[in-house]
Amino acid sequence: MNKLQIYLDFARENGIPLSSINPGSNEIALEYENALLAIEILKDNKVAILGGDILTFETNVLIYAYRLWGDQYQYLNWYCDRNKDEEENEYLARSYSVAIFSINNANEISKRYGNKCYVVIVAS
Repeated sequence: MNKLQIYLDFARENGIPLSSINPGSNEIALEYENALLAIEILKDNKVAILGGDILTFETNVLIYAYRLWGDQYQYLNWYCDRNKDEEENEYLARSYSVAIFSINNANEISKRYGNKCYVVIVAS
């Protein structure tokens, strides 16, 4: 089985498809706890995390969190490109670290607003 497929199967079983807000999208939003589990799955399979988007619900509709919380939170959507001289294992470790930090930060902000945090993980 493809290493990425293990993550994709987990996301499909536990997430919310973004096709409801982005027609044609195959991305899936995971609740905070499941996003952290997904990182462990990606880590176990040595799949890099390229970035992610943070979403929440407003009036039963999933939206990008900054649209509800304000443009100052656009930075919550993150990316993690590989540096020019970075070894693969260094990049993998950094991609997980950046993802965990970003997701935890977004979750803390979501608590302040009384919302749930949902995460779309973009993996290689």
